[in-house]
Amino acid sequence: MINGISEDFRATLDVVRNEIANVNARLSLTMRAMANQAPVGRAIPVSRVKIPKPKPFCGARDGKSLENYIFDLEQYFRATNTVTEEAKVMLATMHLSEDAKLWWRSRFVDMQEGRCTIDTWDALKRELRSQFFPENVEILVRRKLRELKHTGSIREYVKQFAGLMLDIRDMSEKDKVFYFIEGLKPWAKTKLYEQRVQELTSAYAAAERLFDLSNNSQHARRHPSSSSGGSRNNRPSSPKTTGGDRRFNGDRRSHQSNTGNSLR
Repeated sequence: MINGISEDFRATLDVVRNEIANVNARLSLTMRAMANQAPVGRAIPVSRVKIPKPKPFCGARDGKSLENYIFDLEQYFRATNTVTEEAKVMLATMHLSEDAKLWWRSRFVDMQEGRCTIDTWDALKRELRSQFFPENVEILVRRKLRELKHTGSIREYVKQFAGLMLDIRDMSEKDKVFYFIEGLKPWAKTKLYEQRVQELTSAYAAAERLFDLSNNSQHARRHPSSSSGGSRNNRPSSPKTTGGDRRFNGDRRSHQSNTGNSLR
C-alpha cells in the first residue's frame, strides 16, 4: 500500500514539474517578446537606434568641408555618448582619409617621439584647423561678402549669404546683420531697416517673409479675381437687330407704300 501511494506521489510530482517547466518556458518567451518591443508611449532608447557614421575628412583645404566634419563628429559623440577625450580623438582620427590621414600619421609619430601632444578633442580641432583651414580664407570670404548683392530672388541671396558665413567665425552679430541688409535691393533693405532686426537669423526670417509677400502680390497681378472678370462678362449687351427684324421692317415699309398708292 505504501508503495502504491509512493508511486502516485511520484506521478503527481512529475506532472507538477512538467507544468512548472511549461510555465517557465512561456514566461521566458513573453519576456523576450517584450524586450524586443518598443515601450508604448516612450521614446526608443538611443542604444537601439542605428546612428549613421560621420563622413571621413579627406584633407581638402576648404573651410566648409572641415567645419562640417567637426560638426558631424560632435553630433556623433553626443548620439553615441562618447565622453572621454581619448575615445573622441580615436574616433575622429579613424575618420580621416587621403591627405588628412597622411598628416595624422606624421603627427602620430611626433607624439610617440615626444615632440607634440594631441590628447584631447579640442587640441585635435586646433591642429586640424591650423593645417587644413586656408590662412586667407576669412579675408577672401569677407571680400565676397562685401561684393555679394541681391540680384535674383531673396531666397537665393539668403542661401548664398549663409554659405559664406560658414567660413567666418569671429564676426560680431551686428556686423553680420549689417552686411546682410546692405546687400539687399533698395526696397527690401528699407523694409528690413524698418523692422530693426538685431540677429542674423531674424534677418533671414524677415527676408523670407518679404519673398512670400512679393510672390503673392505678383500672383494677384497675373491672376485677377474671378469676380471682376465675371462682372465684365455679365454686362448687359446692347440689343442687335436681327435679320428677321430687318425683313419685318422691309415688309412694313412695303405695306405702307402700297397703302399710300391705294389712297391716291
